[in-house]
Amino acid sequence: MADVFTVDVSELTEFGKQMVAAAASTHKMVMRQIGNLGEFVKFLCRIELADVRYTGALEESFVVEMRPADLAAWVYPTAGHAMYMRMGTRPHWAPIGPLKRWAAVKLGDEKLAYPVQRSIATYGTSVWQLRKRGTMANPWPERVMRRADLQQALRRTAEGLGMQIVTEIFS
Repeated sequence: MADVFTVDVSELTEFGKQMVAAAASTHKMVMRQIGNLGEFVKFLCRIELADVRYTGALEESFVVEMRPADLAAWVYPTAGHAMYMRMGTRPHWAPIGPLKRWAAVKLGDEKLAYPVQRSIATYGTSVWQLRKRGTMANPWPERVMRRADLQQALRRTAEGLGMQIVTEIFS
């Protein structure tokens, strides 16, 4: 006679039902936290760009795009000059009108636009970045990602979400 035994999986079945029921609310909870992190990253981007602020158009152009299917938030600027601010430009002859306005605001004297124009024609833009950071580029996205306050926020969010999800599933 063969040994016969039965396995009771009723608790496992109940656990599976709880997991399925909690999936929608867990997704919503995770997206809310990712959205909060996206807004914080947007805030930090503005801080990192404060030293190159002129009109504020770049800072104000940041958007947080939620992507629920990917459980992601994309944070990026929509200003047309964003890439030039980040990467700098090659030497070119810049028009003097906008440079005069810039020099009046940033340097306090619009006549200083002429040497700036000559410098851009010789070296390109972001010479100030080169002197300050050692590169013509302004790698503000990398600086944002390395910030201790962002890393701390990521850890706190992950830990808090873990606790919230466990509570959601087992309550």
